Amino acid sequence: MQEHVDAYAERNATSIAITAGQQLCEMREYAERSGITYPLLADEDWSVIKSYGIYHWFGLAAHNLAYNILRPATFISDKLGYPLYKRIGFASHSLSNGIARPATFIIDKLGIIRYMYIGSSQFDLAEQEEILEHLNSLT
Repeated sequence: MQEHVDAYAERNATSIAITAGQQLCEMREYAERSGITYPLLADEDWSVIKSYGIYHWFGLAAHNLAYNILRPATFISDKLGYPLYKRIGFASHSLSNGIARPATFIIDKLGIIRYMYIGSSQFDLAEQEEILEHLNSLT
């Protein structure tokens, strides 16, 4: 996105990146390391992600590999090897049970969504040329 900041500005648009579940200090460090100049929103409680409908439940259908093969496990036994505690699976709090789908929205000054692209996987991103074409159609 950084390489298109000037092209967005020419079309009276601003790019804003929203990250889910990350703290603001982490985002600042990332932006400084990566040379990002556009605004970043750290959506620590996932409220923005959920309001735009791009929160994706982290379950068997979405992440079978992570759930069935890489599933964390904790076993505690006494000195003789008798089990005292067993837990298999992810932590129960809601933030570990979801991800944000990659998405691009063009929202006009009135707050109306004029373009929306929601990826089907973490690598399915909107094409920058398509975004610029939609911005051109709005000017």
